Amino acid sequence: MKKYEKMLIGFNNKNLNCYASRGDWLYLANKKDTKKGLFRLPNYLYFFVSLNNERMPSEFGVVKKIGGYVTAEDLARLDYESRKIDISLINEEILKEYEEFLEKINAKPEHTPVGATWLETILPEKTRKLRVHKKFFTGMSKEEKKSVFEFDIKDISE
Repeated sequence: MKKYEKMLIGFNNKNLNCYASRGDWLYLANKKDTKKGLFRLPNYLYFFVSLNNERMPSEFGVVKKIGGYVTAEDLARLDYESRKIDISLINEEILKEYEEFLEKINAKPEHTPVGATWLETILPEKTRKLRVHKKFFTGMSKEEKKSVFEFDIKDISE
């Protein structure tokens, strides 16, 4: 199984609809996850949740190098445990989704803010695909971006 050095991390900024604690690992929300009434999003936007018991929602995450590595199996196990689902249900098909997510995250440079949107096509058939992509904050200065996104996860006390 492939090992990845980067992960999507929460940065807790209420102004940006990011409620996961700073340093929490994030993954795409599933259908049962809610935004807990904290914010609303247009239907073409999606959100992430923290991989802990709280599963706090975040509209954005930031790509960070982690100490060590993570595999798709590790990520799947964390997600299933935080959803309180039996980890024996994880199969190869499910692992492919986690692998695809990790590949997208690891293709981006460190400190890159990331969002998720639904890409809908109508022709030749109606499809809806979730995209994980870089998010540009054009209204922020370089200093603001640096203060929000460029933190070291080793500085965060557990």
